Amino acid sequence: MTVMRIAFAIVLSAIALTAAGCGGGDGDFSGEPAMPDGYKQFSGNGVTFAYPGDWEVRDDPDAKGGPFVQIVPPDQSKTPYGIVQLSVTPGAGDRFDSLADQRRVILRDVNDGKIESDDAVEIEGAEKALRAVVTTPPGQGNDPVEVKADTLDVLRSNGDLVVLTAAAPQRGEPDLDPGAVVESFRLEGS
Repeated sequence: MTVMRIAFAIVLSAIALTAAGCGGGDGDFSGEPAMPDGYKQFSGNGVTFAYPGDWEVRDDPDAKGGPFVQIVPPDQSKTPYGIVQLSVTPGAGDRFDSLADQRRVILRDVNDGKIESDDAVEIEGAEKALRAVVTTPPGQGNDPVEVKADTLDVLRSNGDLVVLTAAAPQRGEPDLDPGAVVESFRLEGS
């Protein structure tokens, strides 16, 4: 994943949603994932995960042709709004640690986010995986609120870097549970 892609993804998550985190569940990435009520399963790019069933899936390649998926709510009138974002960077495994560190620096130092947890997790079929839960304070948008995000950085055995982020603004009853999205993540064929 290039620094430009990372910056774009984080800035988009930060500005369009004020990117930040919330975890949930017990962090078990084995077996059949729980599918929250009203959610659908995304399956593509070698991964599966749950997302709110009425949200729009935008699956477009990034500037270098790598997979880049954004899943957004139907109502985007209040910003920041929730988002689920998946990127896959082929062959970036040798830069896994530095890219994960860069994302956390941006969340912490640029977005003034509070990293609530940042731990290694076990994901079947992954060489390495990190999970970070972050909360960012109200910032930009037409209805600024705190945003909670849950992120997985996953190194596949083929050297690909997979990043899944789910971020939810904390207004009213959120229609996105970032922790449930992240905990439903599985590598296909594992």
